[in-house]
Amino acid sequence: MMNSTRIIRIALSLGFVLTLVAACHTDWITHLSVHPAFALDSFQKQPPRQKEPKAPTDQPENEEVIKAQSSISVSVDLVSLQVLVTDTKGNVLTGLRPENFTIYEDNVKQEISNFSSIESNITVVMLVEFSRNVEYFITDVWNAMYAFANTLRKDDWVAVIGYDMRPTILCDFTQDRKEIYDALRRFTIPVSDDSNLSDALIDALDRTDEIEGKVAILLLSTGLDTFSRHTYEDALNKCKESNASVYAISLGQYFRLYLESLGYRIDIDLLMADNRLKSFADFTGGAAYFPRFQTELPAIFNNISQLLRSQYSIAYASSNTKKDGKLRKIRVDVDSKLTDAKGKPLKLKVVHRKGYVAKD
Repeated sequence: MMNSTRIIRIALSLGFVLTLVAACHTDWITHLSVHPAFALDSFQKQPPRQKEPKAPTDQPENEEVIKAQSSISVSVDLVSLQVLVTDTKGNVLTGLRPENFTIYEDNVKQEISNFSSIESNITVVMLVEFSRNVEYFITDVWNAMYAFANTLRKDDWVAVIGYDMRPTILCDFTQDRKEIYDALRRFTIPVSDDSNLSDALIDALDRTDEIEGKVAILLLSTGLDTFSRHTYEDALNKCKESNASVYAISLGQYFRLYLESLGYRIDIDLLMADNRLKSFADFTGGAAYFPRFQTELPAIFNNISQLLRSQYSIAYASSNTKKDGKLRKIRVDVDSKLTDAKGKPLKLKVVHRKGYVAKD
């Protein structure tokens, strides 16, 4: 008896024919190029501002480590956080100052070194699954990516990466919206059954390690992983090390729910796929979305854009100087001095990554 994953793939293939016919009537599809000819092998332009190396010291061995690693890797560097503060109704609190924040690492209070308001620009990597798992939803993927690109400001940096068996860079970090659109047009017909999510996510996070400020991975994926060289645990550990937030959108969730309503059993692979996306988002202080209908996508992308615009960038130098490779837990408390209608302290929700792994 066929399991649900195979049933989905058969149904997707049938639906894709109708989708492709509809897509051919859009204005921009005539410019699409053929996969996999969209490949670029490396970033070719200058990315967003990188973390500046430290000045030479009398400790050359340590200095080499400082230059080679990201800001959360060694004791003399800064731990970077993107912090979102809302009330219980989801309203964003603006106008907060450094004195409103208290940061704890393993329950030890830390001193804030850098603080940026919510108005700073963002750096985003659009990481999009392009396997045959998403062929039925390819029009939704196109529309969603275009919708998000339209929310970008002129000073934002964006890169586009598609992945199936391996990640393929479609667009280097750029502030040119036309280059972004040209990259998105290169998504045509998926040809591979493979979807190596862990490899692709680790690769994307590696490329953002040295970038300052607000950094996010916008992950459009089924959450399925076929033959990644890296394990799920490897990807999760990379999320714990990274200063980038992952915003994951599940592709095809609404179709899976439809199959469930017909009595088909959803096998463990599909349940694990959802868990992957949620875990990647949780550990990086991002968010995961599981839309049931195509019409939900515009609101989701608008919400992600607003969240990215509403974060405070905060950094501190850890008081723990050990390089022990252990997970260090982070807690951020916020005291806004604001009260509700009854005069009681306003209850706040603070979203940030849960911690980081110190380097050996």
